[in-house]
Amino acid sequence: MTNHSKIFFPKMSGRGRTPAFALALLLFLEAQTSLAQGNWYATGYLQYSQGDYIFGSNTSTFYIVPGLRYEAGNWSASAILPIVSQNNNLVTGAGGMLLPHGGSNMSMSSGNGGIMGGSGRMTAMDSSMSGVVGLGDLYLTGEYQIVHSDYDQPNLPTIGIEAQIKVPTASTAHNFGTGKFDFGGSINYRQLVGAYVIMADAGYLMLGKPAGVDFRNPFSYGGGIGRFFGKGNLSLAFMYQGYSTVLSGYPPPNQVSLGLNYKASSDLIWTVLVSKGLTDTAPSYGITGGFRWNL
Repeated sequence: MTNHSKIFFPKMSGRGRTPAFALALLLFLEAQTSLAQGNWYATGYLQYSQGDYIFGSNTSTFYIVPGLRYEAGNWSASAILPIVSQNNNLVTGAGGMLLPHGGSNMSMSSGNGGIMGGSGRMTAMDSSMSGVVGLGDLYLTGEYQIVHSDYDQPNLPTIGIEAQIKVPTASTAHNFGTGKFDFGGSINYRQLVGAYVIMADAGYLMLGKPAGVDFRNPFSYGGGIGRFFGKGNLSLAFMYQGYSTVLSGYPPPNQVSLGLNYKASSDLIWTVLVSKGLTDTAPSYGITGGFRWNL
Protein backbone atom coordinates (compact mmCIF):
# COMPACT_ATOMS: atom_id res chain seq x y z
CA MET A 1 0.00 0.00 0.00
CA THR A 2 1.29 3.44 -0.96
CA ASN A 3 2.21 5.67 1.96
CA HIS A 4 0.93 9.25 1.77
CA SER A 5 1.96 10.11 5.28
CA LYS A 6 3.59 13.44 4.52
CA ILE A 7 1.19 15.78 2.77
CA PHE A 8 2.28 19.10 1.30
CA PHE A 9 0.00 22.16 1.30
CA PRO A 10 1.16 25.00 -0.95
CA LYS A 11 -0.67 27.88 0.81
CA MET A 12 -1.11 30.15 -2.12
CA SER A 13 -4.28 30.89 -0.97
CA GLY A 14 -2.93 30.92 -1.20
CA ARG A 15 -2.26 29.54 2.75
CA GLY A 16 -3.70 30.24 3.10
CA ARG A 17 -2.55 33.14 2.63
CA THR A 18 -1.94 33.45 -1.03
CA PRO A 19 -1.38 36.41 -3.32
CA ALA A 20 -4.93 35.84 -4.50
CA PHE A 21 -7.65 34.68 -2.18
CA ALA A 22 -7.84 30.98 -2.89
CA LEU A 23 -5.77 30.78 -1.09
CA ALA A 24 -6.92 30.43 -1.64
CA LEU A 25 -5.70 27.61 -2.64
CA LEU A 26 -5.33 24.56 -0.39
CA LEU A 27 -3.86 21.93 -2.66
CA PHE A 28 -2.52 18.76 -1.16
CA LEU A 29 0.24 16.79 -2.83
CA GLU A 30 2.10 13.63 -1.95
CA ALA A 31 5.67 14.37 -0.87
CA GLN A 32 8.59 12.15 0.08
CA THR A 33 8.20 10.58 3.52
CA SER A 34 11.90 10.76 4.29
CA LEU A 35 14.31 13.51 3.29
CA ALA A 36 17.87 12.42 4.01
CA GLN A 37 19.03 15.73 2.65
CA GLY A 38 17.33 18.92 1.50
CA ASN A 39 15.41 19.07 -1.76
CA TRP A 40 14.70 22.08 -3.96
CA TYR A 41 11.44 22.41 -5.89
CA ALA A 42 10.38 24.80 -8.63
CA THR A 43 6.73 25.74 -8.31
CA GLY A 44 4.41 27.78 -10.46
CA TYR A 45 0.78 28.41 -11.22
CA LEU A 46 -1.62 30.47 -13.33
CA GLN A 47 -4.72 31.77 -11.58
CA TYR A 48 -7.78 33.60 -12.85
CA SER A 49 -10.54 34.97 -10.61
CA GLN A 50 -13.58 37.13 -11.19
CA GLY A 51 -16.25 38.80 -9.07
CA ASP A 52 -18.28 41.93 -8.36
CA TYR A 53 -17.16 41.93 -4.71
CA ILE A 54 -19.19 44.69 -2.99
CA PHE A 55 -19.17 46.88 -6.11
CA GLY A 56 -21.46 47.08 -9.11
CA SER A 57 -18.53 46.53 -11.46
CA ASN A 58 -16.85 43.23 -12.36
CA THR A 59 -13.19 42.73 -11.39
CA SER A 60 -11.04 40.17 -13.22
CA THR A 61 -7.62 39.29 -11.83
CA PHE A 62 -4.94 37.12 -13.46
CA TYR A 63 -1.79 35.90 -11.69
CA ILE A 64 1.36 34.27 -13.04
CA VAL A 65 3.19 32.98 -9.98
CA PRO A 66 6.70 31.46 -10.14
CA GLY A 67 8.14 30.14 -6.91
CA LEU A 68 10.90 28.19 -5.20
CA ARG A 69 10.59 25.74 -2.29
CA TYR A 70 13.11 23.96 -0.08
CA GLU A 71 12.35 20.94 2.13
CA ALA A 72 14.66 19.28 4.65
CA GLY A 73 13.55 16.92 7.38
CA ASN A 74 10.71 18.45 9.38
CA TRP A 75 10.92 21.95 7.96
CA SER A 76 10.39 23.76 4.69
CA ALA A 77 10.63 27.27 3.27
CA SER A 78 9.20 28.81 0.11
CA ALA A 79 9.04 32.08 -1.80
CA ILE A 80 6.66 33.26 -4.52
CA LEU A 81 6.65 36.51 -6.51
CA PRO A 82 3.63 36.93 -8.81
CA ILE A 83 2.99 39.00 -11.90
CA VAL A 84 -0.49 40.55 -11.78
CA SER A 85 -2.97 41.75 -14.40
CA GLN A 86 -6.25 43.36 -13.33
CA ASN A 87 -8.94 45.26 -15.24
CA ASN A 88 -9.58 47.85 -12.50
CA ASN A 89 -8.29 49.06 -9.13
CA LEU A 90 -11.27 48.13 -6.94
CA VAL A 91 -9.58 45.28 -5.05
CA THR A 92 -6.10 44.86 -3.62
CA GLY A 93 -3.93 41.98 -2.43
CA ALA A 94 -3.52 41.70 1.35
CA GLY A 95 -2.73 38.72 3.56
CA GLY A 96 -3.06 36.32 0.65
CA MET A 97 -6.58 37.55 -0.09
CA LEU A 98 -8.10 39.85 -2.69
CA LEU A 99 -9.94 42.49 -0.66
CA PRO A 100 -12.25 45.35 -1.71
CA HIS A 101 -10.29 48.57 -1.56
CA GLY A 102 -11.92 51.10 -3.84
CA GLY A 103 -8.93 52.84 -5.36
CA SER A 104 -9.16 56.56 -5.96
CA ASN A 105 -12.29 56.63 -8.14
CA MET A 106 -15.05 55.72 -5.67
CA SER A 107 -18.16 57.37 -4.31
CA MET A 108 -20.39 56.60 -1.33
CA SER A 109 -24.13 55.98 -1.27
CA SER A 110 -26.54 55.59 1.63
CA GLY A 111 -26.05 52.64 3.95
CA ASN A 112 -23.67 51.46 6.66
CA GLY A 113 -20.14 50.21 6.92
CA GLY A 114 -18.21 52.22 4.35
CA ILE A 115 -14.67 51.05 3.59
CA MET A 116 -13.07 54.47 3.72
CA GLY A 117 -14.10 55.03 7.34
CA GLY A 118 -17.43 56.74 6.61
CA SER A 119 -20.93 55.39 6.11
CA GLY A 120 -22.27 54.00 2.88
CA ARG A 121 -21.77 51.37 0.20
CA MET A 122 -18.92 51.65 -2.27
CA THR A 123 -19.90 52.07 -5.91
CA ALA A 124 -17.62 52.18 -8.92
CA MET A 125 -17.19 55.27 -11.06
CA ASP A 126 -14.35 55.27 -13.61
CA SER A 127 -12.46 52.14 -12.55
CA SER A 128 -11.06 50.87 -15.87
CA MET A 129 -7.30 50.30 -16.08
CA SER A 130 -7.29 48.60 -19.51
CA GLY A 131 -5.62 45.45 -18.22
CA VAL A 132 -2.61 46.92 -16.43
CA VAL A 133 0.20 44.42 -15.72
CA GLY A 134 2.68 44.69 -12.86
CA LEU A 135 4.62 42.98 -10.11
CA GLY A 136 2.78 41.55 -7.10
CA ASP A 137 3.89 41.17 -3.50
CA LEU A 138 6.67 38.79 -2.44
CA TYR A 139 5.51 36.06 -0.04
CA LEU A 140 7.99 34.22 2.20
CA THR A 141 6.73 31.18 4.11
CA GLY A 142 8.32 28.76 6.54
CA GLU A 143 6.84 25.65 8.17
CA TYR A 144 8.07 23.33 10.90
CA GLN A 145 6.37 19.99 11.46
CA ILE A 146 6.09 19.34 15.19
CA VAL A 147 4.66 15.87 14.54
CA HIS A 148 4.62 13.94 11.29
CA SER A 149 3.76 10.41 10.29
CA ASP A 150 6.22 8.08 8.59
CA TYR A 151 6.49 4.47 7.49
CA ASP A 152 7.04 3.29 11.07
CA GLN A 153 4.08 5.25 12.48
CA PRO A 154 1.66 5.85 9.58
CA ASN A 155 -1.29 6.50 11.89
CA LEU A 156 0.26 9.62 13.44
CA PRO A 157 -1.15 12.96 12.26
CA THR A 158 1.06 15.62 10.71
CA ILE A 159 0.96 18.84 12.75
CA GLY A 160 2.92 21.87 11.62
CA ILE A 161 3.33 25.51 12.55
CA GLU A 162 3.72 28.05 9.77
CA ALA A 163 4.90 31.66 9.58
CA GLN A 164 4.45 34.00 6.62
CA ILE A 165 5.68 37.46 5.66
CA LYS A 166 4.37 39.52 2.77
CA VAL A 167 6.98 41.96 1.49
CA PRO A 168 5.32 44.96 -0.25
CA THR A 169 6.83 44.77 -3.73
CA ALA A 170 3.52 45.31 -5.58
CA SER A 171 2.42 48.55 -7.21
CA THR A 172 0.18 50.66 -4.98
CA ALA A 173 -0.74 52.96 -7.88
CA HIS A 174 -2.87 50.18 -9.38
CA ASN A 175 -3.85 48.60 -6.05
CA PHE A 176 -1.92 45.40 -6.74
CA GLY A 177 -0.81 45.69 -3.11
CA THR A 178 -1.25 47.86 -0.04
CA GLY A 179 2.38 48.98 0.17
CA LYS A 180 2.53 47.56 3.70
CA PHE A 181 4.07 44.46 5.27
CA ASP A 182 1.71 41.65 6.34
CA PHE A 183 2.54 38.96 8.88
CA GLY A 184 0.78 35.69 9.61
CA GLY A 185 1.02 32.48 11.57
CA SER A 186 -1.00 29.26 11.58
CA ILE A 187 -1.13 25.69 12.78
CA ASN A 188 -1.91 22.95 10.25
CA TYR A 189 -3.27 19.46 10.82
CA ARG A 190 -3.34 16.53 8.37
CA GLN A 191 -4.43 13.00 9.18
CA LEU A 192 -4.24 10.02 6.85
CA VAL A 193 -7.09 7.51 7.20
CA GLY A 194 -6.62 4.76 4.66
CA ALA A 195 -6.90 6.34 1.21
CA TYR A 196 -8.39 9.52 2.73
CA VAL A 197 -6.76 12.56 4.29
CA ILE A 198 -8.42 15.00 6.71
CA MET A 199 -7.09 18.57 6.68
CA ALA A 200 -7.58 21.57 8.98
CA ASP A 201 -5.81 24.83 9.75
CA ALA A 202 -6.25 27.87 11.98
CA GLY A 203 -4.26 31.09 11.99
CA TYR A 204 -4.05 34.82 12.55
CA LEU A 205 -3.08 37.63 10.14
CA MET A 206 -1.67 41.07 10.93
CA LEU A 207 -2.51 43.20 7.91
CA GLY A 208 -0.73 46.41 6.99
CA LYS A 209 -3.29 49.20 6.74
CA PRO A 210 -3.14 51.49 3.69
CA ALA A 211 -4.21 55.11 4.10
CA GLY A 212 -7.98 55.49 4.37
CA VAL A 213 -8.79 51.77 4.68
CA ASP A 214 -9.25 50.18 8.10
CA PHE A 215 -8.43 46.51 7.58
CA ARG A 216 -8.94 44.44 10.73
CA ASN A 217 -6.56 41.64 11.68
CA PRO A 218 -8.55 38.46 10.99
CA PHE A 219 -8.43 34.92 12.26
CA SER A 220 -8.34 32.32 9.49
CA TYR A 221 -9.71 28.80 9.55
CA GLY A 222 -10.19 26.02 7.06
CA GLY A 223 -10.77 22.34 6.60
CA GLY A 224 -11.30 19.68 4.00
CA ILE A 225 -11.13 16.07 2.98
CA GLY A 226 -9.12 14.45 0.21
CA ARG A 227 -8.82 11.02 -1.34
CA PHE A 228 -6.00 9.23 -3.14
CA PHE A 229 -6.85 6.95 -6.05
CA GLY A 230 -5.08 3.97 -7.55
CA LYS A 231 -1.46 3.85 -6.44
CA GLY A 232 -1.63 7.40 -5.10
CA ASN A 233 -0.72 9.16 -8.34
CA LEU A 234 -4.14 10.84 -8.50
CA SER A 235 -5.81 12.73 -5.66
CA LEU A 236 -8.93 14.83 -5.20
CA ALA A 237 -9.68 17.26 -2.37
CA PHE A 238 -12.65 19.39 -1.30
CA MET A 239 -11.78 22.34 0.96
CA TYR A 240 -13.30 25.31 2.79
CA GLN A 241 -11.46 28.48 3.83
CA GLY A 242 -12.85 31.32 5.92
CA TYR A 243 -11.84 34.42 7.87
CA SER A 244 -13.22 36.58 10.65
CA THR A 245 -14.21 40.17 9.83
CA VAL A 246 -11.67 42.08 7.75
CA LEU A 247 -13.79 45.11 6.78
CA SER A 248 -16.25 46.51 9.30
CA GLY A 249 -19.81 46.29 8.02
CA TYR A 250 -19.04 43.67 5.37
CA PRO A 251 -19.03 39.85 5.48
CA PRO A 252 -15.57 38.25 5.64
CA PRO A 253 -14.25 36.40 2.57
CA ASN A 254 -15.16 32.70 2.55
CA GLN A 255 -14.85 30.14 -0.24
CA VAL A 256 -14.92 26.47 -1.16
CA SER A 257 -12.48 24.75 -3.53
CA LEU A 258 -12.15 21.47 -5.39
CA GLY A 259 -8.63 20.41 -6.35
CA LEU A 260 -7.27 17.60 -8.54
CA ASN A 261 -3.62 16.53 -8.41
CA TYR A 262 -1.76 14.23 -10.78
CA LYS A 263 1.68 12.83 -10.04
CA ALA A 264 3.16 12.53 -13.53
CA SER A 265 6.49 11.21 -12.24
CA SER A 266 8.56 11.02 -9.06
CA ASP A 267 9.68 14.60 -9.77
CA LEU A 268 6.61 16.31 -11.23
CA ILE A 269 3.08 16.96 -9.91
CA TRP A 270 0.34 18.85 -11.78
CA THR A 271 -2.62 20.52 -10.07
CA VAL A 272 -5.95 22.01 -11.18
CA LEU A 273 -8.26 23.76 -8.74
CA VAL A 274 -11.63 25.50 -9.08
CA SER A 275 -13.07 27.72 -6.34
CA LYS A 276 -16.38 29.39 -5.52
CA GLY A 277 -16.76 32.43 -3.30
CA LEU A 278 -19.50 32.30 -0.65
CA THR A 279 -19.57 36.00 0.32
CA ASP A 280 -19.51 39.35 -1.48
CA THR A 281 -15.95 40.10 -0.40
CA ALA A 282 -14.54 36.97 -2.10
CA PRO A 283 -14.14 36.32 -5.85
CA SER A 284 -17.30 34.79 -7.33
CA TYR A 285 -15.19 32.03 -8.86
CA GLY A 286 -11.60 31.17 -9.72
CA ILE A 287 -9.58 28.57 -11.57
CA THR A 288 -5.93 27.68 -11.00
CA GLY A 289 -3.44 25.42 -12.75
CA GLY A 290 -0.01 24.71 -11.32
CA PHE A 291 2.94 22.36 -10.94
CA ARG A 292 5.68 21.32 -8.54
CA TRP A 293 8.93 20.01 -9.97
CA ASN A 294 11.70 18.37 -7.95
CA LEU A 295 14.98 19.95 -9.01
